Amino acid sequence: MKKLLLLIIVSLIAGTCRYKPFVKYYFPNKKEGFPKFSKRDYLQGEINRLRAYDITTYDWHVKVDPEEERIEGTMRIDFQMEMQQDSILVDLHRRLKVDDIESSFPLKNWKHSKDLIYIVFAEQTAEGKKGSIKITYGGKPANIAKEGPIQWKEDSKGNPWIGTQTEGVGGHYMMPCKELLYDEPEKCFIRVEVPSPLVAVANGKLDSVTTKGENRVYHHSVLNPINIYNISFNIGNYEKITFPYTDIKGEEREIQVFALSHQVDTARSFYSQTPLHLKELEELYGPFPWWRDGCKIVQSTLGGGAMEHQSAISMGSYFYNDYAPPAYALKVNATLIHELAHEWWGNLLSGMDYCDMWLHEGFATYSEALVVAELYQPNYYDHYIWNLPRYVDNERPVLKPCGVRYNSWVSSKDADIYYKGALILHTLRRQLNDDEKFFSILRGALERYARQNISTETFIAYFNEMAGRNFQPLFDVYLKEKSPPVLQYAYDSIQSTLKYKWKTGFRDDFQFTVVATVGESKETIVPTNSIQIMNINRDPLFKVEDFGYILTEELE
Repeated sequence: MKKLLLLIIVSLIAGTCRYKPFVKYYFPNKKEGFPKFSKRDYLQGEINRLRAYDITTYDWHVKVDPEEERIEGTMRIDFQMEMQQDSILVDLHRRLKVDDIESSFPLKNWKHSKDLIYIVFAEQTAEGKKGSIKITYGGKPANIAKEGPIQWKEDSKGNPWIGTQTEGVGGHYMMPCKELLYDEPEKCFIRVEVPSPLVAVANGKLDSVTTKGENRVYHHSVLNPINIYNISFNIGNYEKITFPYTDIKGEEREIQVFALSHQVDTARSFYSQTPLHLKELEELYGPFPWWRDGCKIVQSTLGGGAMEHQSAISMGSYFYNDYAPPAYALKVNATLIHELAHEWWGNLLSGMDYCDMWLHEGFATYSEALVVAELYQPNYYDHYIWNLPRYVDNERPVLKPCGVRYNSWVSSKDADIYYKGALILHTLRRQLNDDEKFFSILRGALERYARQNISTETFIAYFNEMAGRNFQPLFDVYLKEKSPPVLQYAYDSIQSTLKYKWKTGFRDDFQFTVVATVGESKETIVPTNSIQIMNINRDPLFKVEDFGYILTEELE
């Protein structure tokens, strides 16, 4: 039991979008497939009649008490009704108590049951009618060992140090909101009240700092759509560092880093790599999307992890470079590349549902390989891709159940949205065999769907349209099946022949090209569901970097 508790605590310390930070991840899960879902799971996760209102603005004032590890706040939600009805649902975790609700529509009653607030108006509201509600609430958010959606810590000097991270578990753990991913507000105001002299850093532009008794209120505005799990704050004894940056359009910009005051020099040295990464990402995907709100990186409580909080990325306090080729003086932090890439994949283009999260995590992970190749040499791309399969489990499909409150961060079986997601993109690139077109498609998707939420199906349709080829069978296998294609083969050294066929994978009407390395040469084969034979002079190697991600086994 002690070992299990220690494992839980260690897991939470490593919280990040790349390292699954939630307790259930470390409990054994022997069941095949996805868990069973209750009616409440569907009620919380589907787009139903009670969710038929479009949020236009969140205005959140949160008072943070480090000593009591408690929050109190108000959330004003501006919205527009999408159909005639008299009731709506708002999400708020059961540990937080609702004190009062005010509404621009006459209220009949409201009820906070478990993690849902049921709000009933006195009369039917017309489709298209605009309104607002203001929810006053407070309490101690759920956490274990001071870890959780709000992390209550101290820095090495004994100062309060607090951060937030709600990807996976949900923003409703710290504020009233509409938890469904598809409904992003057009703008958001975040007002964080903290004891002086602590500094609060949130998404968006800092508009002002006001005094309220012995506290300070930091007023931030986000003037772009933002997905719900990106709304965040960090609190600490921060100092600001700035780096000049010339963007892809030639405009002079500023990258801001907020570091703990006693680690400013270390942070300045470490984050000097940021302009290099941002430049490469702009070359790949187009202009950085959020200059209006700023480009900030905040030293957070996440240890070795990080989170892609839009315009205010939270990076842990472990200043190490995890990709450091010995032949180069330049050493980089791949996690920083990953989180910066999310400003395009996940933040600019967002999934419609939590089932679509591979569009966030797979693309950000793949971007690590692309940036590394640009910073060093093209062959480093191959090395990066070669290393990814070892992190893939192939125990659950990459595409998760849609329309249900399903947390795909609670089990290691769901982690393939990262590395397998990246391998899917690599496989598409190799099978398309036209890099100019491939990268044009990615950039085109970001342009067409900028500041929108799209489904996996929409992305696939766009990819096929732009590619001029139907890759639906490939997407179906890699996204919906647990395992990638399995190639069976047998080499006969006496006859100098190779026999091969698909064990699982594609129908014969979809051509998937496999490259076999035979000594110093490359041989191309197109497997089918029947055994084929070719003459080669030695046992082949099948390299993921050459053609894509498959599994191989002996053909009997």
